[in-house]
Amino acid sequence: MRVWRNFSIVFLGASLFFGVVQPTLAFEQSDHIIIADKMVILEQYEEAKKLYRKIINSSKPSVTVAYAHYRLGAMYKRQNDPDKAKEEYKKGLYSLKKSGQSNHQIAKHLSQALKVFD
Repeated sequence: MRVWRNFSIVFLGASLFFGVVQPTLAFEQSDHIIIADKMVILEQYEEAKKLYRKIINSSKPSVTVAYAHYRLGAMYKRQNDPDKAKEEYKKGLYSLKKSGQSNHQIAKHLSQALKVFD
């Protein structure tokens, strides 16, 4: 009976985590992307960079992380820092590869952005 109770508690905890916490974390990430993108539009580049970095540092490799690298690369390119831009684009492609999503649409944008430097 005690084993069943422990299993039930673990199952409930896992269900709550994956049912409630995971979507909340994903929403927070999306929320940061939206805010950072708006900061870029408002030319608040340093604040946007901080948010993109926060997404990159607090997440495992994913499409969202690749997008954050893409946006950072675009900002560095706009600020005439081609070496940093190229580095961010490569990191974005690596994030997609590591997450098993190398064929995602953002990969095309990252690849095209890198071709400019060749």
